[in-house]
Amino acid sequence: MRNFNSLSAAIIVALSSITAHAQNSVTKDPLVASFQIVHLSASASAQVTQDWLVMTLAVQKEGTDAAAVQKQIKTQLASALSLAQGSAQAGLLDVSTGQLSVSPRYGRDGKTNGWTGVAELVLQGRDVERITAVAGRVQGLTVSQMHWEVSPELKRQTESRIQGQAVAQFQARASALASSFGFGSYGLREVRVTNQETSGEPPQMRMAAMQMDAAPSPMPVPAQAGQSRVVVNVAGSIQLK
Repeated sequence: MRNFNSLSAAIIVALSSITAHAQNSVTKDPLVASFQIVHLSASASAQVTQDWLVMTLAVQKEGTDAAAVQKQIKTQLASALSLAQGSAQAGLLDVSTGQLSVSPRYGRDGKTNGWTGVAELVLQGRDVERITAVAGRVQGLTVSQMHWEVSPELKRQTESRIQGQAVAQFQARASALASSFGFGSYGLREVRVTNQETSGEPPQMRMAAMQMDAAPSPMPVPAQAGQSRVVVNVAGSIQLK
């Protein structure tokens, strides 16, 4: 009888231990905690005037001899490059060469009947008057493309200015969500901050403008800046407490 009572006590102690372990496992189960995780995002934006002009000038030559065509476009490009570099100044007018290529020209019969050469000169920067004036003085090259951008400096300044707004909106949303779900506070689990820039001009209008610029235009070239929207996004997840 004494042995039976001892065995019963041992079984009760073992069951109590198992029950306690099971309760601890439930409270520490990450699946239960995951029910209190909320994903959210917030953003802030600012509209800025585009301050960086990129203008591409091009020359195109055709002929029956590839070497001769290449020599013509290289000579024309070298002359234009020399003229433009005389007015170059970092950030105001940056001068560089674009594509330089000679490709076969095909007739209706599908056979090669000559060669076409293209060379590009790229003028870009913040000094619009200087860029358009140089474009007007370059001989033998016409505007093939022209578009506006937000300079890296202005983009960084704008992002720094509105980043705090995006973070504040994220925090406000997190607090509101925690309160709505009946929790007193929250903990930040992860967060991602991303930036983007969108043009205020519809894509079809930009395409049309580029096509018009491909045709020779009176010099100096007219140029009018557009608007872009700089956006800072903050996304992540919080643990409700």
